[in-house]
Amino acid sequence: MRWLVYYLLEDLVPPEMAAGADILDFSAGLGDLSRYMAEAGARSVLATRPEPEPGDDGVEWLTGVAAGNVVQCLSGRTFDLVVARMVFQFPTWEGDRADPDTMSAEFAEVIRPGGRLVVAFHEFVAIEDQPQEPEIPDIEEVLASRPELAQVVRFLNLPPREGPFGQTGFGLKIPMFINSLVGNGFAIESTSHVEPFTFPLHLDRYTDTDLDALIPDVMEIKRRWLAHVSDPYAHPSAIRQMLSELAPIMPHVAWPIVRVVARRL
Repeated sequence: MRWLVYYLLEDLVPPEMAAGADILDFSAGLGDLSRYMAEAGARSVLATRPEPEPGDDGVEWLTGVAAGNVVQCLSGRTFDLVVARMVFQFPTWEGDRADPDTMSAEFAEVIRPGGRLVVAFHEFVAIEDQPQEPEIPDIEEVLASRPELAQVVRFLNLPPREGPFGQTGFGLKIPMFINSLVGNGFAIESTSHVEPFTFPLHLDRYTDTDLDALIPDVMEIKRRWLAHVSDPYAHPSAIRQMLSELAPIMPHVAWPIVRVVARRL
């Protein structure tokens, strides 16, 4: 699934940002980004995940670190770069998921002055263009009428959110997140739409063999369209063409992913 939905290595953390840095890769998932940054010349890479990753790959693996206890678990450690990929899209306390204010404050404590926080998250997407009724609709009724969207929401376990006009939607709202960062001692360096999240539909129709054959084709299309688009005004056109080429080989739902780079003051 990782290769079918994301292309977020070079775009998320360029090699020159990783080189020579002490890095925390928070909630590292498969560890692909951690290993990439180690190979890019990081001085050290500490990656957190539920289970340690075996193997000698230049990465130190640490378990038991959650969004609300980063400072407690990493007492005495500081970093030049903290990377948090797809962990900020849950904007309030729900189960073990911390809100952006708490997470930003925790990361601020372990980043050296002048160091960076790089995050990527699923942007808020409204599923009502304009609300026509005074009451917010029942979320299950909304999802029942949008079965393709429902697959993404349930796969990501995204909580419903209200948009600026009261729309029902899912994902993190950028203004709220920027306020969290600024209020916790960060200055925004850049924001960008790096790529779309491309969730394949009808996964039950794919065998493991099908997926193994599909992955290189999907990655080739994504890299060809996204790897060299430096002009942000050309980016939307590249995304449209990429999704058009991808659709025949992998029916999907596309969702914008936002990248934010913030510097610790």
